[in-house]
Amino acid sequence: MPSELFDPMLRFALDVAKRGRRAKPPIPAPAKVAPILKFKKISTKAKEAIYETVDTDEEFRARVAEAATEAKVGRIGMMFLERPDGWRDFVDTMVDAAEEPVVESSSQIARLEDAVRVAEGSRGAARSDLAEADERLRARDEEIERLRGEVKIAADELAKVRKVNDELSAQRQRAVGELKHTEEVMVRHVTERKRLEALVATMTAAQLSTNQVGGAVTNAEVRSALDDMETTLGELGQQMESLRGSATPEAVPVERRVPLPVPHGLFDDSLDYAEYLLGIPGMTVLVDGYNVTKEADPNKDLDLQREWLLNGLAALAARCGARFEVVFDGADVAVPNTAGRNGVRCRFTTADVEADDEIIAMVAAMDRTKPVTVVSTDKRVRAGAASGGANVLYSRQLIDLV
Repeated sequence: MPSELFDPMLRFALDVAKRGRRAKPPIPAPAKVAPILKFKKISTKAKEAIYETVDTDEEFRARVAEAATEAKVGRIGMMFLERPDGWRDFVDTMVDAAEEPVVESSSQIARLEDAVRVAEGSRGAARSDLAEADERLRARDEEIERLRGEVKIAADELAKVRKVNDELSAQRQRAVGELKHTEEVMVRHVTERKRLEALVATMTAAQLSTNQVGGAVTNAEVRSALDDMETTLGELGQQMESLRGSATPEAVPVERRVPLPVPHGLFDDSLDYAEYLLGIPGMTVLVDGYNVTKEADPNKDLDLQREWLLNGLAALAARCGARFEVVFDGADVAVPNTAGRNGVRCRFTTADVEADDEIIAMVAAMDRTKPVTVVSTDKRVRAGAASGGANVLYSRQLIDLV
């Protein structure tokens, strides 16, 4: 028979089993406990059945432990349910102490106190492990939320690109249809011209008079018709050239800038891709100044960092033909001498504006028909530039080129 010290825990376990049957959906009671649920009084055999079930049925014991408190089941009951390290020694000591005659010896008290300290230490360690696990779960949840945000931004950008592509495809189809229609009209006019030229040749060879052709058609009238046809053919030819030019996606106007596609066989983080972008005619490159220089040589003084970057970009501009605009933080910095640095402009933000915001605003303000590339490793700058239709390069790619 289990010690009377377990009675609060056994009664509580029986109450948990009863509540489980009333839950929605119902939770079945363990096989040995089910017959006892209707008992008004818990017999010795019933206590033994409940004790054995809690001891051996881990799922049922976990349900009881989740709902239990020390005030409801006592300290020995909580130790029996939670089972931290050293719980068995504590329970045995408490049971032995309860069954022995009450002799308040110092050794017995010390033994009990040691058992309590061991049990409390185990519970404290378990709680510390639980707190650490909760912290890891919170960190994981935050990472999941961050990734969900990035996925949503990428999905929104993809939807915008797809919309632009659909608009380009529709406009190209309309232009191709108009081109085909114009070509059909030209074919009909060319056929008509050949027919009239054949008629003129016949009339000239036979020296037919107006009376011979019934007064209906004269050489002058035919040649006048041919002149009109020639004028019409010229106008149609100009129209066809215009339509041919507008039938390609590159010439169809769109509402917003879109990044230039990555050529087949290149990777967007490669040096070859950077050289490809900087070699595109009319390319403007916006450079996040300190983001580049601090990655290249963070230990160098800021004025030397700026001088190194501007000199390197001037040489690069002369080599590839791109135009560079470098943005630095710091309105109180003296603007360096840019003489002799063709193709490179330098600007410093005001005190209340960061270089990140300045670059993103510059992308939005630029002519959407002109290509633009932004150089930065900062995620916010790259995302803002891409949403504005700019191509993006990492700082390391520009450093390698310089």
